[in-house]
Order: sequence, then C-alpha cells, then structure tokens
Amino acid sequence: MASLRDPMLFEMAWAADPPLLVNPDLGVAKLTSGNPAKSLRSDVTLLDSTDHRLLRSGVVLAHRVVDSLGEWYMDSPGWGPWLPQDCSVTLDGAGELPLDFRCLIKPFLRGAPLSPSAALRCDRREMSLVGPGGAALAEIRDDRITVTRSGVTVSRAREITLTPTADMSPRLRDWVASRVIALGGTQVTVLPSTLERLGPRIGALPDFPRAVPPNVAGTLEGFVINRFAHCLRAVIEADLTARSTGMGLHSGTAAHLIAHSREPGVLPDRPVPDELLDLGADPVTVTTMGIHDDRHGRIDSLLEALGALGTVIDGLSELLEPRWVQEATLLLDKVRELDTDRITVHRMPESYYSLLTMMVVAVRAPKLTCDGTTPARPVLTAMVRRGVSQVVRLCDRLEADSDHGWARARRCTDVTTALASTLKESKRAAKVAHRLGRLHRVLAGTGSVNEGPTPEEVALLTPGQAFEEGRRLERRLVSTARARRQFVIDWPHRRAKLLKAVTP
Repeated sequence: MASLRDPMLFEMAWAADPPLLVNPDLGVAKLTSGNPAKSLRSDVTLLDSTDHRLLRSGVVLAHRVVDSLGEWYMDSPGWGPWLPQDCSVTLDGAGELPLDFRCLIKPFLRGAPLSPSAALRCDRREMSLVGPGGAALAEIRDDRITVTRSGVTVSRAREITLTPTADMSPRLRDWVASRVIALGGTQVTVLPSTLERLGPRIGALPDFPRAVPPNVAGTLEGFVINRFAHCLRAVIEADLTARSTGMGLHSGTAAHLIAHSREPGVLPDRPVPDELLDLGADPVTVTTMGIHDDRHGRIDSLLEALGALGTVIDGLSELLEPRWVQEATLLLDKVRELDTDRITVHRMPESYYSLLTMMVVAVRAPKLTCDGTTPARPVLTAMVRRGVSQVVRLCDRLEADSDHGWARARRCTDVTTALASTLKESKRAAKVAHRLGRLHRVLAGTGSVNEGPTPEEVALLTPGQAFEEGRRLERRLVSTARARRQFVIDWPHRRAKLLKAVTP
C-alpha cells in the first residue's frame, strides 16, 4: 500500500492545460504558483562518443545551462569512489572541459572522439496545493522536456510530479489522480531518467558488465564472459584508482541508491535522483590543470590487474581463436613491459586502449572455437585433466644435466595453472590449482642455462662491467643447476600429490 506522502507521478500531453485542483470539500482551497526560484529553464548538451561509450558505461558528461548560468556536469553512480557523482564545475575563462574530467573519461572513451551527442531542454513550472488555512499540502512540478539529436527534435514529454508536504488521504489522492487523468494524463510508478532519455537504445550492451544472467553463466560462453568481465572490471578500477588519487572533485547531494541494482554502472533498476535537470549541488571551481599531469598516477596496481587478465587468457586459450589470443597477448606484453618509474597512467600507450577495446568486444561476444552453449564444467574439468597429464609427461622427461624440455614444461605448467585458477568454485579444483601453483613456483627457478647478455650487449660493456656480468651469470647458472637437481629429486613426491588431487 502506498504511503500517504509518496509522490504521485503522471505523464501528460504536451499541450494539455494544467489541472484545476480545487476542492474545498476535500480540504484543497487553491492552487498557487510555487517558489519562483524553483521554476527554471535548463538546457543540457550531452557529450559522448558516437556509439555512446560513456552512457553505456554509466557515466554522464554534459554541458548544462540553468537560467543562463553555464557549468560542466559529471555523474557516475556506478563508479564511486573513483569518479565524482552529481558534480558541477564552473566554466573557466576559455570554457574548456576541465582536464580532470578529460582524464577520468579516457579509459571509457578508449580513443573515440568526444562530441555533442544530444540536447535536452527542460522548462519547469512549480506550483503549490494549498489548504484552507494557507498551509501547503503538496508541491507540484510541471516539466516540459524536449530531446534533440542532430538539430532534429526526436521526442517531447511532459511530466507532472506531485510531492505531498503533509499526509494526503487516499480519497484526496484518488481525486487528484482522476483530475489529471481526465485531462489525458497517465499515472505511472516511475518517470524515465535522463540516462534513459538520452542514452543508448533499449538492448544496447554495457561496456563493463559485472556478470552474465544466471541462465547463461553455466555455459562455456557465459563462463568465459564472466572471467573476462571480472578481469576487465579489475583493470578499469585499477586505472581509475591511479587517475583519481588526490583528485579535488567532490560529489554533489544526489544519493544514488544503486547498491542492489541489477547492473551497477549501467542503468539502475529503481529510480535515482535525476540531478542533471535540476540545479543540483553548488558548482565547484577547479584549476585549469587539475592534478592530472604526466607525473601523477603510478601504474603498479594496473599492471598487476593486467597480469591477472593475461593469466586468464592463457588459461582459456584452448577455447579461444588462436589469432585472437595472439593479438591480445601481443598487446598485453607491450603494456606489461612498461617502466613504472617512467610511465604514469596519463602516459599509457595506444596499445593499452586498444587492449581495452578488444576486451570490451570479447566480453560481449568472445571468440570461441567451440559451441558456446555447451555446459562449461565438464569441458573445463576435462581440459584441466589433460593439462595435468601433459605436465606430468613433460616433467617425467626432465634431467638436471640437460636443458632440453625445461622451457616447455614451464610453459605447459603456466597454462594449466592459469586454467585451474579459473575453476576455484569447487574444492577439488581449488586443490588442483594449489598443487599446480606450487609446481609453477618451483619450476620458475629452473630458468634456461642459455640466459645471459648477447655478444652485441657484451661489446658495449667496459672490462669491469663485463667481469661483473660474467660473475652474475655464473652465480645464476649455479643457482639454476641446484634448483634443477632439487626438482628432479622432489618430482616423484610432487607427482604423486598432483595426480591424487586431480583423480576423482
């Protein structure tokens, strides 16, 4: 049952007359014009890429003019605390988009140009419903909203919101509803948000989903999408953490209640305060440069998240098209080789944004080599068993005095460990992943005996440097030989434990 103070929402015809809400028998004496300060004209120009990358990510960026006062506006209800929510920034002398805003939206745009996407005008009229004693019974907001794209008006809507300031009896509420409906209005439970009016069309897929629907999650395609989506989300959050550290932009007064929505970061299921059309919070003034310069934003955590993404791609490589895996791995290797002391998040190369775009596409439709509707668990379990069998077969052939087979065993163990790490939902899979992880760490110390400087590199060294490099190589060879001998001695015991973990 609705509360006596719940707002009443209506959609009205554009040209309909305002309802005449006067009924002394029900305690309604008159309808008066409300606070003039709340009656306003708001012009909003939405900025986005042509394919709505910001809105698909749940980020609203706009230039807003409210009663001749211009400001920049950003709202990102699903990306706190990294991005500001309901944040207004005053225009500077040049009227340019604040550098902080430009930096924060970069991972969402991924190189796509920013341009005006749509325009929205709201003409608002405020009225009050007054009782016999002069006390206000309710505030009425009459909004006429016009949406324009490419200079063409694509929609017009009129919305009436009645917000009680005192308890309204069910009889009075029914009478108000009947008066509005008599003028052609329709009572609704929720009005479209600005995101829904200006954003991508119904059915547009989000760029950074949290998970696929439960009915798809059990399939191979759903499993791969979930793993990619989780890793991509972690990469974006690490990126935004680096960008927003020390940021001086503050969120406004709108409370976005989206913690339990179906898809945080896209469009919430339940209505949220729509501050884009309102005055919102008082605009803040920021410096022209902000904090986002080439020295700000270390990428250590970002590279860790990218490393986790690479592990998942390696583990699932048997299910993915080889060409796609090769391209993704090449981009990952370029990014992971970056010098963290020299490169900051604001100087990330184009290969990083190409990788993000590639993963966004993969989250929507991964490049599988098999039927994506196949149940995931039996296929993945069989893949882990085959991988373990291959690891055992390769490790059985290893000899401490020979360099043959060690690199291949390490690579096979890496891939199988990555695959097993994606299947930790069951106790058996977690145990296999644990055993393989220990084997992976031990094999990591058995590097190739051929490691060392090339002749070209040696030619550039001084005699003293060449001597020290030779000493360092000799110590590494001794350490590698010792690790290999110990591995061969311990292998029968490790082999038995690994096979026991994978045996049903």
